Formats: sequence, C-alpha cells, structure tokens
Amino acid sequence: MQSEGMVHALEEIHRLLKPNGCLIDIHPVLEPPQAEVYQAGKLLYSEISPENFEEDYRQAENALHQVVQRRLYDIDGSGEFDFLTYASSVIELYNFFEEISAYSDRTKDEELAAQLAELAARVENKMQAAGEGAEVGYHERARITRLRPIRG
Repeated sequence: MQSEGMVHALEEIHRLLKPNGCLIDIHPVLEPPQAEVYQAGKLLYSEISPENFEEDYRQAENALHQVVQRRLYDIDGSGEFDFLTYASSVIELYNFFEEISAYSDRTKDEELAAQLAELAARVENKMQAAGEGAEVGYHERARITRLRPIRG
C-alpha cells in the first residue's frame, strides 16, 4: 500500500473512533528479518533474510508521522518488541507466508525467489544437522504505537 493510502486509512480510522478510543499500530521496524534455527529453546543458526520491505516500512512510518504532524493523533505510547514466527519445518513456514501474502499486489521477483530458495536450503540443512526437535523461526523487530485521536 502506498503512503497516501495508509494516510487515508488513518484518517478514516480517526473519523470512526469513539472520543475515548485509541488506535494501536503495529508494524516492523527498518531492520532486516532473520531466518533462525532453534532446538530446545537455544538459537543454533541465524541468517539475515534477503527480503526487503524497507520501502513499505518507511511508508508506514511516514504515514504515522503525517497524521501526528497534522494533529489528528497524539502518540500515547510506543515501544519495540521481537516478533517471532515458528514452524516445525521450512516448508511449513513458507506455506504460512504464502497464505498470509495471498492477496499481496507485490510482483514476483525471480532473483529474490532464488535467494530465498537458497536460504531455505541452508536453514533446512542446519535443521537436519540439529536433529529431532529443531524448529525454524522468522525473527522481526516490530514497533507498537498507541495513538489517541485529537478532536476539534
């Protein structure tokens, strides 16, 4: 979604919020995600994913900045946290991501797809070497912000 569409969505939410309502925004920060292998709660392997959603994340930050600058919202709190997605196999993880991105308008990048396939093979090899009980994880940093509408 382009920044203008994000701003429009935030404007609509402002219009619909009750006077004492709030908006909770959660989106990843400008840090590359990592593919990880865990076993018994221990991190065995970590590699930065070649996926780059930096422009999307910048647009989300810019949209929030615009509506706060225009005095539609006050920031009532903000923080960052680790957002982890676990799966028992690389295939299970990628199937999950295929499902959640089924309606994405992003065009397929063949070079990126090849890089992701290579990463998946490396992660799968690490999981096989670790043996039974190994899990794959996808690690992102996310920001959560509570916004209160300003009226009048």
